[in-house]
Amino acid sequence: MKKINNKENGKEDHKNCSIEAYWETYKDLDRIYSRFAKECGLSDGEYWALVMIREGCTTQTQIREEFSLNKQTIHSAIKQLVKKGLIRLETKEDNQREKKILLTKEGEDFIRNHIDGMIQLEKKAWDMMRNEEQEQLIALSQRYNDLLESELERYLKSE
Repeated sequence: MKKINNKENGKEDHKNCSIEAYWETYKDLDRIYSRFAKECGLSDGEYWALVMIREGCTTQTQIREEFSLNKQTIHSAIKQLVKKGLIRLETKEDNQREKKILLTKEGEDFIRNHIDGMIQLEKKAWDMMRNEEQEQLIALSQRYNDLLESELERYLKSE
């Protein structure tokens, strides 16, 4: 995980105070999850689908809505999870076109042994931060998201 040291016009910028430094930090986090997924024998899409199934999502539509992943990515992940024997699909009674996602016994064991393990690692890392740091991280992340969404709305209205 490299640190960004920006230089503009020959002058050194605050090395960790740029949008590029934030992007790199965000990508670092993504790489951590991707590495974990790979170690578990999963693609990123399969990993996040299992996380969302663990959280209570029972359809591909719910997973897409929760994670903003495209339809094909989720479809491919679900197809592979079925092939690996971690989930099975059942037709929903109220909607014949939509399938309900159910964990198999192997899937339940996999979540308990792997996905829950990552959640414990996340909690352990979180608990290593002071309460003040946790609060700052949440508050600043929410503020950035709100500002970015506001700018996106402004941009979309101007087109």
